[in-house]
Amino acid sequence: MRRVAAYLLPVLWAVAPALPSAAAQPVSEGHPHKWVTVEKSLFDFLTEGFELKAVVYDTSEIGAKPDAPDVHYFLQKSIQLVRCDFRKRDQTSYYWCAQLARPN
Repeated sequence: MRRVAAYLLPVLWAVAPALPSAAAQPVSEGHPHKWVTVEKSLFDFLTEGFELKAVVYDTSEIGAKPDAPDVHYFLQKSIQLVRCDFRKRDQTSYYWCAQLARPN
């Protein structure tokens, strides 16, 4: 038994640093979040006291129409966060709002 341990110990010392360890790998990419679609408009949230914090123009999906980017409006009231999105594809416009759900 001592001979086996004597042969295995140097092998373990050589191989162990090459093995991935749980401490070296991140277990998460951050806190998960989920947007829940709500039946309210941007105007509804503004009248409820939400403040417009940011407007983001997203040109990654516009294709041949560089003059019609997607627009994302971010609103906040206390710790509540809402985003309202506007998209135009051909002759159709899409508009919806979603509220950030609290983590469980």
